Amino acid sequence: MPEKEKIAKAVRIISVPPVMITVLIGILVRFRPQFFHNAAEIVMLILMLGILPVLAYPLQKILPAYREKGREGQRNLAFVLNMAGYSAAFIWAVVTKASDQVMMICATYFFSVLLLIICNKLIHFRASGHASSFTGPLIFMVCFMGLKTLLPCIIFAALILWSSLTLKRHTRKELMGGMAVCVFSAVLAFWII
Repeated sequence: MPEKEKIAKAVRIISVPPVMITVLIGILVRFRPQFFHNAAEIVMLILMLGILPVLAYPLQKILPAYREKGREGQRNLAFVLNMAGYSAAFIWAVVTKASDQVMMICATYFFSVLLLIICNKLIHFRASGHASSFTGPLIFMVCFMGLKTLLPCIIFAALILWSSLTLKRHTRKELMGGMAVCVFSAVLAFWII
C-alpha cells in the first residue's frame, strides 16, 4: 500500500464517528465540565453515541445477514446501530433534562441519522454518514470552545475529506451531502433548543 493511502487510512480510522464524538465529549469534560450534570451523564453519552455505533464493525463479521453483504452490510448495520444509539441518547437527554449543550449534541445526532436514512433509503441519494458524523463534533468545537478552534477544525475536515476521496469511499457530492445533513440538523437543534 502506498504511503499516501496509509496516511489516508489512518485519518479515516481516527475520524470514525464514535471516535470523534468520544473525543469531543472528552474535550468538553476537560474544558467545559459545567455542561454535564454528573459523571453518569458522561458515561451514558459515550455509551450511546460512541460505543453502541462502533459495535457495527465487530457485529457485522458475526451476523450472517450483514456479513454476506460485505462493506454494504457493515454500512447497513452501522445505520441500524447509529439509529438505536442516537435515538436512545436523544430520548435519554429529554427525559433526564440534560443541559442545553448536551441536548443540542443529542438532538443533532438524532436529526442527522433520520435525515441520512431519508437521503440514503428513501431518496436514494448516498449522503455520507461519515461526513455527517465528523461534521457534528467540529461544529460543536467551534460553538462551545470558540473561534480559536475554527482553523484547526477546517484543517481536520479537509484531511478527512481528502482521505475519503483518496480511498474512494465517497464522491465529493456524497461528502458534501453528508456534511449538509449535519449542518441542517445542528441548525434545527439550536433553533429548537
